[in-house]
Amino acid sequence: MLLEILDLFSYHSRFSERFAEHDHNNVFQKVKRDLTKYEFGELKRKRVLDLGCGQRYPFSLQCAAAGAEVIALDTEYIKPDILPIAFYRTVKYSDLKRALKSAIRRLFFDRRYYRALEAIAGGTFNASRSLIEFIVADPTGTNYNLPDESFDLIVSNAVLEHVVDVPLFAREIERLLVSGGFFYSIAHNFYSLSGGHNMDWAFPDEFPSSKVPPWDHLRENKYPVSVYLNRHKPEDYQNAFSEHLEVVIFESRDINHDPGGWEGESFLTRELATELAEYPKELLLTRGWCIICRKS
Repeated sequence: MLLEILDLFSYHSRFSERFAEHDHNNVFQKVKRDLTKYEFGELKRKRVLDLGCGQRYPFSLQCAAAGAEVIALDTEYIKPDILPIAFYRTVKYSDLKRALKSAIRRLFFDRRYYRALEAIAGGTFNASRSLIEFIVADPTGTNYNLPDESFDLIVSNAVLEHVVDVPLFAREIERLLVSGGFFYSIAHNFYSLSGGHNMDWAFPDEFPSSKVPPWDHLRENKYPVSVYLNRHKPEDYQNAFSEHLEVVIFESRDINHDPGGWEGESFLTRELATELAEYPKELLLTRGWCIICRKS
């Protein structure tokens, strides 16, 4: 556990400001950009569910600042309590390791992260935080105690790859959306170089790992991670959602959430391609997929 905490400390030390930039420019702004094509309109007075909001909940903060009615939901404890209370409740909902990691992040890095996010977004979020309703959900991540047809928009960024039962998840999304409402998701591709969720490969083309072999999670898996990953392929996601919703966009996205763009191509040597021959090249090099669905 100590090694994991040290790796986490190094990870946030290097990338806190970059995470803030990504969360504004590549998540919040590009969700708005993509939905503009479908005349979604402004966020003001829209009912938004940030599903799998994360412990910093940046999308929720920015939506609330834009005037949306926001619910921030996660399977981990994410309510903005004072640190001792948050630590105790995180232990209760998760475990001691998760609580220690969260406490370290809050103590050493969150202030730096939020300052960077506010500078990029051009405002402060103190008031916005009080406008958000925080919900800690069932750990299975598929049963949400929320009323039918509650939301105009449900956003789920880097969550789908952690969902155990994706068809059940898709049914819940259909149940929760109003008619004409949208679901927007970026799913991280498990089969990509970064898809094993090892922090050493978070930014493959800029900061390649000198320790973890490329695609280790598809090979010997000498450096396993502790998070659940469902190993779904694009057709699995597309089939699950098309059963319940109109899929209006399903396309590959790069690390900046822009269409196309592979990652890690220089690491896929001839020898490694032969070893991983059961996986199509496009699957190995695609960072993730953008999935936008509409309820008719």
